[in-house]
Amino acid sequence: MGTVGTLITLFSILLGTCLPIQIIEGPKDAFVLLNSDAAFNCTVSLPWTIIIWMMNSTPVLTITPDRPIITDSQFGQRNYTFPESFTSELIISRVSLKNNATVECSLQTDGSQRANLFVQVEGKLFFESKISSVVTDRSTDIVCKAEDWNPDPTITWTINRTTVHSERYTTIVHPPSGHLYTAISTLNLTLSADAEVMCLAAIKALPQPKTVELNITVKPLLDSTASHDWTWLIVAIVVPIAVVLLLIILIIVIVCCIKRTKHSESSYQDEIRKISKRKHLETTMGDQKSSGLENFGMSSESLDDFNIPSAVPATSQTNSQNENANIHTIKVPMVSANSFGSQEQIVNQYIINFPAYPQKTRHVTAV
Repeated sequence: MGTVGTLITLFSILLGTCLPIQIIEGPKDAFVLLNSDAAFNCTVSLPWTIIIWMMNSTPVLTITPDRPIITDSQFGQRNYTFPESFTSELIISRVSLKNNATVECSLQTDGSQRANLFVQVEGKLFFESKISSVVTDRSTDIVCKAEDWNPDPTITWTINRTTVHSERYTTIVHPPSGHLYTAISTLNLTLSADAEVMCLAAIKALPQPKTVELNITVKPLLDSTASHDWTWLIVAIVVPIAVVLLLIILIIVIVCCIKRTKHSESSYQDEIRKISKRKHLETTMGDQKSSGLENFGMSSESLDDFNIPSAVPATSQTNSQNENANIHTIKVPMVSANSFGSQEQIVNQYIINFPAYPQKTRHVTAV
């Protein structure tokens, strides 16, 4: 038995020396969610001397039989040793969109193998309007929106856990804003009984699709018709009242406007009458000023019937006291200015002394 074991050991050493080192299984493509960890495995035959991990042809991790050589803290490794192989696992922590790259496992003696890292973003999923009830056998559209995803998600629908055929819904994907996509899916639904409607959004990085649910209650057409009739009844009552109120307000406004217009016209006509009367008075007074005023105190007798001496003789002045006994003083009554249409005229009155009898005296008024 000892001889057989020795022979087997020597055969293994010779076989390892003669056969070249090769990659038994290289890394596989990975789909990873943003800010999560990504892992790649590379299995090589024994005995190996060095394994180099690269991203976009840039070395990020080097492994030797003694120890690993790490050049970036984001990258780490784990080792798994088997009797006939060695597996190196590259771990990338908290991946970002800039880590979308080609990952390569390289041996110095026998080429390399590559894989791709895809960093994906799980966005929001919701119904644009939450419908709680529908009318039986009536078509209704339900809209599901997937926002801020990368790449754009695949949207499907189920009703009571049964997949809905793609012909019953349409999905529109909007151009990305930055690196994120928005998809809107519309399901045309006709129900005859209560149902659970589910919208699902899937990307490869998600182990299970993201879902939102909607429980819909189906109401008979009668209930809907009664509600519709009540609505029309309310409208039929409210609208006429509103119209009547508007008409009343309109009539009040029109009446006020008419009264204001008549008042303005009356004021204007009064002003015109006042101006016309004033002009007539001014014209009349002008004629009276040019022709003089009538002296209602003047006698119709001839001017020859009396003479007013221009001066009093000296002899008469000495006897004035004796003569005063035979002389009467008479004031001619003032003629009212209103008789002539003006209060601006002043009549100068002269008091004339004349004998009581039989001498005649005339009152003269000078304007």
